[in-house]
Amino acid sequence: MSRKAVLLGIFAHPDDESFGPGATLARYAAAGAAVHVIIATDGIAGSVGDPADLANHDTLAQVRSAELANAVAALGAASVWSLPYRDSGMRGSADNDHPDALIRQPVEHVVQELLGYYRRLQPDVVITHDPFGGYGHPDHIRVCEAATAAFHIARGEAARLPAAGWRRPQKLYYTAFPKEVVRFFVRAGALLGRDMTRFGRNQDINLAEIATWETPVHARIDVAAYTPAKERASIAHASQYSGGPSWLRAIPGPLRRRFTSYETFTRAFPSPGKEVEEDLFEGVVQ
Repeated sequence: MSRKAVLLGIFAHPDDESFGPGATLARYAAAGAAVHVIIATDGIAGSVGDPADLANHDTLAQVRSAELANAVAALGAASVWSLPYRDSGMRGSADNDHPDALIRQPVEHVVQELLGYYRRLQPDVVITHDPFGGYGHPDHIRVCEAATAAFHIARGEAARLPAAGWRRPQKLYYTAFPKEVVRFFVRAGALLGRDMTRFGRNQDINLAEIATWETPVHARIDVAAYTPAKERASIAHASQYSGGPSWLRAIPGPLRRRFTSYETFTRAFPSPGKEVEEDLFEGVVQ
């Protein structure tokens, strides 16, 4: 009997699994794969508009943990795991200097912690943030670094210690947002007089900078049937959800639905082929 396929998503904050490649996670869970999620921080630096008393550290951490559990259930994932780190906040924020912040921890320690999950879960395919951190978030960048290093160490261990019975991870993907869309939006915003260096609910996202980052698309996954699951999971993150990104809401409905029908990825390992993949498990040996 063939072994069940295993997909592992490693993300920085509660909601990254849903707001990011949530429909892809839902698609593979529905197809019978064991989908696992690791979240590296408590998400405590995330802004909360209502109610205001959720700004208390312990309370917000607990709220975000409960939201995460509900979101992962909506996606159909088999398990969710949390690392014991504090949200580092956006670049230049006071949260960067908190001693418990993820970016204040030795990266080698985070790598070893993730390596334990690689051994336990034995994923075939791993998804994580891109090296730019999506929108430049320091925690996303650190998670990419640690998840990538642990991926290659796990492959080496499996090859070096076959008697241990570990299966080596076979493919590593980074989330990849098509920058053509961002560039179009930046140009349109500039024509309308918008400051595209200060975007988002907290005006701390530099879309003009993000538009210059190259994140090649090597896999394009059809998730049209799973966007409702992604929407349910996103709504579960009630403290953070505001109807989706404002730039996306500005796109006319039919075009928006067409755009959200696919999720795209950069293949970090093995080296990508010439054709854009339509299945993250293409070529995976069970």
